[in-house]
Amino acid sequence: MADEEALSTEQALVEADAEFGQDDEVDALCALLDAGPGGESPKSDTRSDMDTLLASLAPAGGGSLSQGTASDHGGQNSLTTPDRVLSDRASEQLEPDLPEPTLALPGNVVPIPFIVVARFSLGCEVDLKQLAFGIRNAEFNPRKHGSVTIRLFNPRAAALVRERGIVTLSGSVSEEQLKACAKKIARLVQKCGYQQAVFAEYKTTSILCKVDLKFPVRLEALAARWRKNAVYEPEFCCNCVFRTRRPKCTYLVTAGGKLMISGLRRMEDIHEALKRVYPVFFDFQR
Repeated sequence: MADEEALSTEQALVEADAEFGQDDEVDALCALLDAGPGGESPKSDTRSDMDTLLASLAPAGGGSLSQGTASDHGGQNSLTTPDRVLSDRASEQLEPDLPEPTLALPGNVVPIPFIVVARFSLGCEVDLKQLAFGIRNAEFNPRKHGSVTIRLFNPRAAALVRERGIVTLSGSVSEEQLKACAKKIARLVQKCGYQQAVFAEYKTTSILCKVDLKFPVRLEALAARWRKNAVYEPEFCCNCVFRTRRPKCTYLVTAGGKLMISGLRRMEDIHEALKRVYPVFFDFQR
């Protein structure tokens, strides 16, 4: 039952993030959680990468980290790069839509990252077939996806290598462990005959965290009080989606007091967002 609740929670968060208009990397993470191993890959490179990464991280034996079919995003990015930059600048000028915190965050309420997504560049183009034949635990199926999937098991992570040399990787590991996995991927590519391959432009693109508030929440009252920020439809989903413009992120809160935070790239920003939203949820505890 806990697994089924987690799966439904993840799917609801995906739909909330897609409606809220997160940037490409966050949309990609949402697509990763929403698209199962059997879903069709979108045409967008980033979202397609996330779809395949989820399937790669699925445990052996036919299980998956998520269920459901992949949603079609139209194959095009919603904003071009200049438009995206302007949008980010505009969001930075927005006033916080939550009041200043009047309640200190308890020491036992800590965000725990459980999915980290990053990307880096190899600095050269690669032959995907050559990589698929030269690296153990690598898969290449051009009918399903235009990239090579490489799985690492210690720590558990999955990477997608594209022909142009862009690598996207994801795993339920820490940021330091994921960076070590990225360096290992770059070394594996070098051993396949690409001595010119480098480890460059590494950056964390998204972090998904979970938090235990330590108290149950009255979701109906929360949604009634914060109508501009909260979406609660108990007939479709038993959880409440709470969105803020600054910080630009999405919270998914359950009646039992479990919280998921999506849309931020640094743990410092996640801690700050949790400090600001904690008093709001505290006012509606049961």
